Amino acid sequence: MVKYCQLLILFCLMPFYLLKAQTAKDYCSSGLIKYKTKDCRGAELEYSNAIAIDPTYVQAYTNRALAYQCLNDFHASIRDYNIAIKLMPLNDELYFGRAWAEQKTEDYKMSLNDYNKAISINTKNERYYNFRGELKYILGDFKGAKDDCSKAISINGATTLFYYNRAKSLYMLQDFKGALNDYNKALELDSKYVLAYIGRAEAKEKLRDFNGALDDCNKVISPLTVDPYFFLLRGNIKKQLKDNYNALKDYNKAVELDPKYTLAYICRATVKEKMGDSPGAMQDLNKAQALKKNKR
Repeated sequence: MVKYCQLLILFCLMPFYLLKAQTAKDYCSSGLIKYKTKDCRGAELEYSNAIAIDPTYVQAYTNRALAYQCLNDFHASIRDYNIAIKLMPLNDELYFGRAWAEQKTEDYKMSLNDYNKAISINTKNERYYNFRGELKYILGDFKGAKDDCSKAISINGATTLFYYNRAKSLYMLQDFKGALNDYNKALELDSKYVLAYIGRAEAKEKLRDFNGALDDCNKVISPLTVDPYFFLLRGNIKKQLKDNYNALKDYNKAVELDPKYTLAYICRATVKEKMGDSPGAMQDLNKAQALKKNKR
């Protein structure tokens, strides 16, 4: 009789335990919460639990791929995208996600193929064109990069990054006026975009507007600036303005921030020579030469 009662109690409580059991969707939702709070390892574990329950759950693979990217494990991310694409072969977002992960692993050929595939499925997503343009820029296809940025702008002309990226491509194509116009547009959309000021300064320098270039550098360089290139650029501009003393100070800062910055030593040598410090110039040239040898 006691055993019968125990079985009856267990039977009555069974629905409660079933209701409390987590489903694949529950784990996926929990993983999303952890991902949003930057607990990427916790998110990856939740998505893995979801996949263990339902190995065909595409969203769990996609989300786990993003968690792996957050953990800088791009090869694992690609593996999850591979499975997701097999389960859903006509989803453009999956090809786009895999393309980005492949780009991070420097598998540029496969990355370009996947960006192309994403665009062939969905021709109206401006992000796809922008990211493909960025990859083409890396590959040295500056015209292709410019064309992709132009396509992105034609779909959404209110995005700062698109103008900034096109400006970089135009600059590399030596269309400095076109680059200047796009940097102006980028800064019109976002007046705090530091890299756009630096890019515009580069374009102005090429157009021999040295005062305008210096003004742009001064807008973004502060005692907190840690990018040595900013100081190198401003030093070059000051040198063009024949302000050798202050150019030297900027080159010194560039070297201080990066003691292995070969170009900074070469530029500093030219200023030292102009200022009559031939021994100092030779010392910098020797340092630059030694750094070049060490890189081989």
